[in-house]
Amino acid sequence: MRHPFSTTFCRRLAILLLVVLAIAAPVLARHKDDVVVMKNGDRFTGEIKGLQKGELSFKAGYMKESVALNWQEVAFVASTNRFIVILTSGERLIGVLETANIPNENISEIQVDVAGKQMTVPQRDVIGLKQRETGFWSQLNGSADLGFTYASGNDSSDLSAATEARYETGKYMAGLSITSDFSRSSAQSTNRYTLTNQNARMLTPNWFVGSYIDLLKSEQQKLDLRSTWGGGLGRYIFQTPTTSLTAMLGAVYTHERYFESVSGEPIRSNGEMLVGLTFSTFRFKTTEVSSSTGVFPSLTDPGRLRIGTQTGVKFELVKDLYLGIRLYENFDSKPPVNAPRNDLGITTSLGWKF
Repeated sequence: MRHPFSTTFCRRLAILLLVVLAIAAPVLARHKDDVVVMKNGDRFTGEIKGLQKGELSFKAGYMKESVALNWQEVAFVASTNRFIVILTSGERLIGVLETANIPNENISEIQVDVAGKQMTVPQRDVIGLKQRETGFWSQLNGSADLGFTYASGNDSSDLSAATEARYETGKYMAGLSITSDFSRSSAQSTNRYTLTNQNARMLTPNWFVGSYIDLLKSEQQKLDLRSTWGGGLGRYIFQTPTTSLTAMLGAVYTHERYFESVSGEPIRSNGEMLVGLTFSTFRFKTTEVSSSTGVFPSLTDPGRLRIGTQTGVKFELVKDLYLGIRLYENFDSKPPVNAPRNDLGITTSLGWKF
């Protein structure tokens, strides 16, 4: 009888372990001797986790958790690890942050070794740092919200939940947003669900080609499901360490299915243009505002116009915990059934960033 742990099995297991170790090696090999110098002279040694929205995430060996440093107050950073360095111009450099002479408060510069070629960029032009040699989960960031209200006067209750995640590499970006809103009263109940996925592939430092997927169920508008699929060409209008504005122009295919109890055309398909704008701004340790708007003029139903917008405001309470306010609206100038043209709402919640 052949032993279950045969030579062939052991050989295959050894190969599998070698593959796993080879994949994990870049993560394990990261050095923990990165240097950050603040404008007031404070100096830290540890690991630079990343930079986004004006916050430099850093963790020293004696720290239990990562801390957020105001990027505007950082005078210098240096590391022997590889990073994706994102500039205000949209350019993305992949290289090592080389140690150099510590500059004074007025000359803050960063040297990046890109494949043996040294490039010097002003610290104020750097809007993002992402660890290059890490796994999928280390490149992922986002947030989750949950809110609930109840009024005994009319026996009504409202529950809202939302989550968003973003994954980004040197040339590719992927974002996912999911929201759920439940409203119940003694008279009626209405539910609303959305799922939005946007992906982008950089063509130049500022231009990208992207895909757009959106699913919406809205009992307020008698909509059982609206699915929107398409894409187009996008551009970063401007970027700073704390503020960004992005535009996109393209086309989408929309398939709608309304509740059968509503008079009109319960099933409808359309071709539409896509005009999208995304804006975000951030104030260190206080407020974050983000807004996304999509305008869809119909190509197959002249005169019909849809607009979908969502704006969120986050007020930081403690580390990674915030109070959130979300405003959403979906407008349809010519719904194909006898249903309201607007679906408008506002929610408040507690949220956590990851």
